[in-house]
Amino acid sequence: MNHDAKGRTKKGPLTPNEIRNLFLIKLSRIMKKRFYGALVLGSLLLAGGAVTSCSDYDDDINNLNQRVDAVEKTLADLKTAIEGGVTINSIETTDNGIVIKTSKGDFTITNGSGQAGCTVEIGPNGTWVINGTDTGKPSKGADGAYYEPNAETNTWWKVEGDQKTDTGISYLASGTITAVYDKVNGELLLSGVDGYEGTLVLSLTTGLKSLVFQPDFYYEGIEAMSVGTYKYTEKTVAAVDIDKDCSTDAPTEGGKVAMSPGLVANYHMNPSNADINKIEQLSFISADKNYTRAEGDVVKATVTSKEAKDGILTVHAQLTDGTIKDIKDDKKVTVLALQANYKNAEEKVDTVITSDYAAVKAVNYEDLKLAHVDATGADRHLYTTAAEAIANPADYEVVWNDEGMDIAELIQTHYDDMSDPDYPNGEHTAWDVNAKSGTVEKYGFEYSYELVGYHKGSNETSESAHAALQGSILRPQMPDKGKHQDFGAAQNQAEIDREPLVRVILKDKVSNKIASVGYIKFKIVAEAAESKVVLPVSFSFDDKYTVDCTENELKLEIAWHDFEEDILAKLEETAGISKEEFHNDFKLEGGNDNATQFDGALVTSQPTTKKGIVKQTITDQGPEQTEILTWTLKNNEAYQLFKNNASISVVVRYAKEVEAGIYEYIYVTLTWAPEPLNIKPAGDLANSDKISNYWYAYNSATPGSGYDEIHANVETVGQSADADDEFKSDILNTFVGNDVTVSNVAEAYAAFQNDKLTKEFTFVDPQDSKMTPVKGNSGTMYDITVSADGKTLYANVVGNPLVKQPVVVINQTATEAVLEYQGKDDNANYSFARDILNAADHAQFTEDSEGKKTFTAQMQINAENCDYVPFELSNNTFSAKFLRPITISDPHETNFVDATTGGAKAALKLTFIDWRDHDFDNKAVTGTHNYYTYYGVESIEQNGDILTDLNGTSGVFDRKLKDVTKNVEFTFAAPTAADIQNNHNFGTLTYLNNGTTVGNFQIKVPFDVTYDWGTIKVWVVCKISQTEAN
Repeated sequence: MNHDAKGRTKKGPLTPNEIRNLFLIKLSRIMKKRFYGALVLGSLLLAGGAVTSCSDYDDDINNLNQRVDAVEKTLADLKTAIEGGVTINSIETTDNGIVIKTSKGDFTITNGSGQAGCTVEIGPNGTWVINGTDTGKPSKGADGAYYEPNAETNTWWKVEGDQKTDTGISYLASGTITAVYDKVNGELLLSGVDGYEGTLVLSLTTGLKSLVFQPDFYYEGIEAMSVGTYKYTEKTVAAVDIDKDCSTDAPTEGGKVAMSPGLVANYHMNPSNADINKIEQLSFISADKNYTRAEGDVVKATVTSKEAKDGILTVHAQLTDGTIKDIKDDKKVTVLALQANYKNAEEKVDTVITSDYAAVKAVNYEDLKLAHVDATGADRHLYTTAAEAIANPADYEVVWNDEGMDIAELIQTHYDDMSDPDYPNGEHTAWDVNAKSGTVEKYGFEYSYELVGYHKGSNETSESAHAALQGSILRPQMPDKGKHQDFGAAQNQAEIDREPLVRVILKDKVSNKIASVGYIKFKIVAEAAESKVVLPVSFSFDDKYTVDCTENELKLEIAWHDFEEDILAKLEETAGISKEEFHNDFKLEGGNDNATQFDGALVTSQPTTKKGIVKQTITDQGPEQTEILTWTLKNNEAYQLFKNNASISVVVRYAKEVEAGIYEYIYVTLTWAPEPLNIKPAGDLANSDKISNYWYAYNSATPGSGYDEIHANVETVGQSADADDEFKSDILNTFVGNDVTVSNVAEAYAAFQNDKLTKEFTFVDPQDSKMTPVKGNSGTMYDITVSADGKTLYANVVGNPLVKQPVVVINQTATEAVLEYQGKDDNANYSFARDILNAADHAQFTEDSEGKKTFTAQMQINAENCDYVPFELSNNTFSAKFLRPITISDPHETNFVDATTGGAKAALKLTFIDWRDHDFDNKAVTGTHNYYTYYGVESIEQNGDILTDLNGTSGVFDRKLKDVTKNVEFTFAAPTAADIQNNHNFGTLTYLNNGTTVGNFQIKVPFDVTYDWGTIKVWVVCKISQTEAN
């Protein structure tokens, strides 16, 4: 309606301001949506200078068209070549730009200035080199700090660990093209390219590197997507004929329909040309985050389909199991993060890429209506019958020789959003920017367009026969013998004043039903007027911002004198528009209470996601007073915007409808660049907050030797009446005051001081290579992984990741944070945990000869006030060792004499100690307690081949006894649990030699001892003395 896609000029001479606006419009169309894969285009570069005539202007446009097209073709060809496997050999300067030399030919890009280009690349020693001169700045991959170019600031950024700092030093050459060849990050950055302002980023790889959520809206300040149920009354329509009289055409209403298309989420891909066919699996990680502090079940999201366009990955999913939490009702918010398993053949590695978390909100949308994209903010719905449209003036004008007006740019769908408590009957709002945006298609709907035949006058002139439709494109054209012709027929001024009628249908493809029907009438004219921008104006704010995890409102306002001087006075000076005319004729789009926000300040600019609320005051309406604009954001919403941006801007506009579909615009841009900008709260976890006696240096058994790790153990015998060797250790017992204290938080962050923070213990994900894989008592190797919430350690046999069992769980409340090792008395469900725990003695901190050691896990302490603001806590990682509860050893007291009558018998001798080195049989330490009963020692079995040094080197057990002789036998009479626990009887070994006399030799016998926490293998060496009297 208000945007003519053809750039038509109106009759008569143009003013300089009108020429400038038209120049902006045409430039935007030249550049519009020219995104080639990973090519990210900056804003337009508009050269200064006088505009003298329409002819000169057309030449400028044609020249710019040709130059931009040439550059884009080169870049598109280069992108295609790279995606086909072509590699870049070098980048060199030319007299007028650069040349990119590849394995399949050269690609030349000029700058239009006549100056040689500039190249920036990584040299042979790993430092950045500019036009052959080594800067000495190390690139990524170097030890310690390194430098990388930033495409947004065009400066070097210094990277030290997780910290990135802008050095402020530009890498651009003045007045010419600069090409940065970043082999490490796989990008080519081009600045100073003719026709563009900013930096073009061309990815040299199609491997997916990251996913960034694109919010539909902000839910209480949190980036969010909606899961909608669309409710409407079904419509049915009759077939229409362009040449017949269908002037009574109208839809018939049917029953009520409620359609739920599921979840639709959009993500920016990096690079934007990433090959989604290499995504082997897409899944969602779901969680319910505390908006205050409450509990609840978690919904699951299952991906059903995906598609990519213009660098945006759109994912469709169905929700199952739990429910979507509502902040108002549940005090929680459901969040989802998209996880992509990506097969990256270029880097010869499979990667898992996880997006940021985004909130999900369940919303009901009702009463879908087709509407005009109306600049005044009025609810101009399409006519609901053909007769109504015919009886009223035409909605739009189209020039007789126009090659096509896109109806999809003129219409949109409105609905009642039932989610806002301030609007109990629903807030009537626009669903999509326009039908061309593709929004409704993502949710299972589609638009369609049909010409509706009708006749005028007693001679029954066929109005709609004077146009043709191709999709949503309406083209005026001549009928033949009074009949409609196919798209592309002859055009003639005889079409003028005809009024073709179009029926628009919004169809629900999921339910296969029509949701809404509307009618639009066009008038074919000799020439059409243009919308124009009469004044663009900008205001800046530097008010400080500090994140505080609240919904407190922050209000910025234009001072009355700035509004007067920069808007009202300039309107009078440049356009002859008085203050009274401004207030009477120009309306703030979207209304004074919540203005529509736009993606730019051109005639063609479109509504965009709102950042806060822009209002116009209505209290000072007297002629001696001045109304102003205010911009209000909630603190948490502002954080979402500032966390990746040093400044944010919104654009609103006032519109005056000059005639149907033609507007004059006043654009107001508000920019907030806070000084200071406090968005990165941080603090320290001081070692002085730890009780030193509970802490150890890494792999040390000496308390107080350091602050690297803690040692977790089962309950101490007799520590309480109900103690039962449960493996529970409260981490908070190791901190002063049994609580974690965060210190050194900057004073500005009042909401992040220690008393405002919630501290949480989790396992580090992923665990360090020193922690995984681990060997169990059985010799099995296990991978150790961490649950999505960081609260559970899992083990799986190496090579079989699908079968996992819990090993350790963190159970944290307000007063304790308990490490709970899993598997007591339960081998069926926790065999992996038991095998790992029993691999090594409680003091075996480094690998023994078999590669076994005490199980150790990495942990971290996280601090936060609210889920969506990261708090950087230093010195927050440590290790936890899980000490095996008991150790069993051979005292070397189980011996025999050969040829004893009836066979030699010996009671099996074993020594049992617990994790404190308490001997089970030492009454001085056990007192009245029975350690055998406490730890549940229940069986001792001889299990496995007996080894011997017979016929070999004494003390070297390198052979199986059965392989040396069949005449020597050993049998074992196993004890009962009562024998072990009550009598400390561990069973009896019997030795029988059925052969000749024998000299001294030894055997090594394996036994499995089972107790509450699993099975420990112990080897017992027995000495057999030579045959008696021989």
